[in-house]
Parts: sequence; structure tokens; C-alpha cells
Amino acid sequence: MRFSLGKVCKYLPLVTAILIVLNVLSIYLRADYNFFSFTPLFTVVVYLIYYILRASHIRYLIIAILIMLVLREISVFYFNKSSGQIAYILLGCVSYSLICIKRLDLFSTFIKDKAAILYTLIFMALNIFILNELISQVKESYQGNFQSGFVFLFGIIITFLGATAILYNRVANNNRSLAFLFFVFCFIFSDVSSLLAYYFGINHFYYLYHIFFVFGLTFFLYTVLDNSSQEEEQGELTNYS
Repeated sequence: MRFSLGKVCKYLPLVTAILIVLNVLSIYLRADYNFFSFTPLFTVVVYLIYYILRASHIRYLIIAILIMLVLREISVFYFNKSSGQIAYILLGCVSYSLICIKRLDLFSTFIKDKAAILYTLIFMALNIFILNELISQVKESYQGNFQSGFVFLFGIIITFLGATAILYNRVANNNRSLAFLFFVFCFIFSDVSSLLAYYFGINHFYYLYHIFFVFGLTFFLYTVLDNSSQEEEQGELTNYS
């Protein structure tokens, strides 16, 4: 199984490289040039346009996910206010929930596999424990239990999404499922990096946040544009036991 981003479109690796360079440069130059603060927003918009131009059949669920990510990046400009932070978390919850809905076809497969259930529960328990520790470290920065509750919900959804990605790759075991796994964990690492950078003041994590964010969007686009093995996947999901 040979994985290549160029399989979907030969320009996807080039677009990814350009956006990574732009995002990294934006961190250096943001203090001098305010317009660089729009780079993450610009990045999502580029992927949204790319999807519309390259998709053989546009799916409204994918459009909705990307629009939620666009709105989430807009809420970043109001992050110094409690309402901005809550909007960022809620939009993240909605976008990740929509991605989980996209993979509801795995549910019937999941309940057939006792080993997958056990691994998923262990994975979720460990992540919830880590999430709870992280929240306890930055709880004083939140505006009451209401906001920390939303952060915990956000973490639960991400954890469930990560478990879904692992199960999907376990069943399908192809380039598309591998790209979905990469996408989910890039977004997880991106969100954790942004948390460490913002709440703990570790500025170097902003670089990881931007890099994982771009790679995550690239792998997401790969999964939604690569339809060559979709019918084969459906058969594998139906016959899996």
C-alpha cells in the first residue's frame, strides 16, 4: 500500500508546502504585519475552494464541516473575550461532530468487534484522564465551570473522533483510511499545541499548531476527494466481523 498525496491531485502536495511556509512565516512576521494574523483563516478558505473546484460530486456535509472551521478561525479574533473562546470551542465541537456523523457507517462494524470496543474504551479512558489533567492546569483562565465544561465536551468529541479513526483504519486498511487517521491525529496535535501555546505561554508550540493544522486539512481533503476505493470499503464494512 503506497501512500501519495498526489494521487488525489498532483497539485495537493504543492498547495500543502506553500501553505505550511506561509503559516510558519506568519508567526515570524505577525508582530510587524497584522494581516498575517489572517493566515489560518486564509488556509481554511483555500482548502474550501480547492474542494469545490476538485470534487466530482460536492457533498453538503463536507461544505458544512469546512464552513464551521472557517467560522472557528474567525472566532479566534475575539479570543480575548469569553464569548470568543466559547464560540471557538462550540464551533470546534460542531465541526468534529459532523465529521463523526460522516463515519456513522462504522457503528455497526464497531459493535461486532469486541477487541475494537476494548481498545477504544482504553484509548478514550486514557485521553479523558489526560484531558482532565490539562483542564485542571488552566482552569483558572476559564470564566467559571460553564466554559471548562465546554472544553471537556470538546475533548470528549475529539477522543471519540480519534477512536473512530483508529477503528476505520483497522477495518479498511487502505490509503483513504490511513489519510483519515493522519487527519484526525494532526488536528488533535494541533489543538493540544494551541492550548499549550496560549495557556502556558510556550510560543514555540504555535509552529506545531500551524503545521499540524495544514497537514490535517490536507489529509482531510485527501479522504473526501479520493473516492476510488469507496465501494470496496463499503463491502469491507458490511462483511467485517
